[in-house]
Amino acid sequence: MKTAPALAAIRLVLLTSFSQRGHGQEAQQAGIAAYLTKPLHPSQLHDCLVLVLGTPEGTPATSLITHHSVVDAQAQLRTRVLVAEDNIVNQKVAVRMLEKLGCRVDVAANGLEAVQAVAHITYDVVFMDCQMPEMDGYAATATIRAREAQTHGHLPIMAMTANAMQGDREKCLAAGMDGYVSKPVKEAQLLAMLQKWATPSTSGLNTRHRTSAARGMRP
Repeated sequence: MKTAPALAAIRLVLLTSFSQRGHGQEAQQAGIAAYLTKPLHPSQLHDCLVLVLGTPEGTPATSLITHHSVVDAQAQLRTRVLVAEDNIVNQKVAVRMLEKLGCRVDVAANGLEAVQAVAHITYDVVFMDCQMPEMDGYAATATIRAREAQTHGHLPIMAMTANAMQGDREKCLAAGMDGYVSKPVKEAQLLAMLQKWATPSTSGLNTRHRTSAARGMRP
């Protein structure tokens, strides 16, 4: 196929049930763009094709796309979320829900840790508990917003609070937060916030999970 002028531009993906050392190198020398071993999950095949088609036509491949490079690409495309929460049970519940939605999740135990985390890692969304030791969510958000005044960035921050009193939402928004969810938090609430605030071009949200989780976050 690669020697036929009419077929040479076609990009080839090799799917094999049997792989040995050296086969990948042979595949690349033959002009194959991607080399994947079966069984293969449909999402991996999809992301492999995205990588293959993302290379401009006529550009020689510098490296063979393999299972490992597809997995790495999938990790990069996943929405990265920070959960700032001091309650360990709440942390675990939130992480479980968000990972089910396809997110990469980090945890900060208080507002100070959250401020330090966002200074070193680029997150798509932060879920910020309002009441935490060391530094509460309001102060942490104010610190992040003050820093953004210099960088001209804006990190979406969603408040999480056990209080459902009138005026709490306005207090969160006045502190610089973008959204508000009350505890016990449900999966559907998290998904709604992610779909609204996560950057569409980088979000890898699993939108099939639209039902509320059976468990919520404790106050």
